[in-house]
Amino acid sequence: MPDARVTLKQVAARAGVHVSTAWRALKNDTYVEASKRARIRALAEELGYTPDPMLTALSNYRRKQAPVAFQSTLAWINNFPMREQGRTLVNIAGCHEGALRYATQMGFKLEEFWLAEPGMSGKRAREVLLARGIRGLVFAPQPLSGTELNIDIEAFASVAIGFSLSAPRLHAVANHQHNATLRALRELAKLGHTRIGMVAANDTLRRANHSFESPYHFFQAVQDEAQRVPLFAIPGRDEPGNIARARDDFLAWFKRHRPTALVSHVGEVRGWLEAAGHSAPADVSLATLSRVFDPTWSGIDQQESEIGRRALELLVSLFQSGERGAPATPLRLLVEGRWIEGDTTRRIGPPAKALLERLS
Repeated sequence: MPDARVTLKQVAARAGVHVSTAWRALKNDTYVEASKRARIRALAEELGYTPDPMLTALSNYRRKQAPVAFQSTLAWINNFPMREQGRTLVNIAGCHEGALRYATQMGFKLEEFWLAEPGMSGKRAREVLLARGIRGLVFAPQPLSGTELNIDIEAFASVAIGFSLSAPRLHAVANHQHNATLRALRELAKLGHTRIGMVAANDTLRRANHSFESPYHFFQAVQDEAQRVPLFAIPGRDEPGNIARARDDFLAWFKRHRPTALVSHVGEVRGWLEAAGHSAPADVSLATLSRVFDPTWSGIDQQESEIGRRALELLVSLFQSGERGAPATPLRLLVEGRWIEGDTTRRIGPPAKALLERLS
């Protein structure tokens, strides 16, 4: 006969604690003192304890069948210097909508927490969050790429949206940006385009860990040299004042390289081209990598609502499994974008079959 399964009750008895305390410790719940958690977890491993998969499945089934009850409060971390900025940007608002909807479905309350509030420090933020009973954090996209936050997250389950938060390093959910650019290039090649340019602000490229432009450089590398068009990168951030200063340089770049199509993060280029006598799509096809900003363009719907939903789904999973603090190995969950035809692209010839084969 095989040995009987070690039960949670036996682990608790050997540790000299209540079953609920043992359960919390094995979930890595920070309500249990760290040293006690470590002792109970080590003892469970020594005894050979593993959760019963059938009981776990039954518990999950019962939870799904039961009416949704309030579980806990989670925090949506807004780190913009002006609170409204983190609410009104349409891409972030889309992520928040998806996150809020999923949280509500699962019985969680999602509260905004403004990290840049006057007088708010990392230490103070931790104290306030714990005082409110909040143990799960979702970090919205940051104002700048490479943002580092001085906040102790050891007591919290945490997930980031996008890659603009560089410290602490967390599990992150984002659009599959590499695939978004590759898809846009392929769709333009199907329309006969081979001279394709790309326009973006440097900070936008850095925010995506350079996932947006890497397929573009690959695309240029497999092109015949005569068809290659260099990337037009605008120094600094994608914000109106900075973008406007690039207008003349962009038009000079466009005149010099004469692309028949552009993949762009910068919606202003359409107006610049039209003012210079170039109509889209009659003279140049335009494809955006984020239709939430340019909804009439052909291009990629990044599915911001789905990104927010998946971020909360991952956060709830971490919260319920007891994973706290910065992970040793951060996960990257990528949400595929969708190509949608708008009014800014047109066919100029047969599909560029040789180019498409190189991009396959």
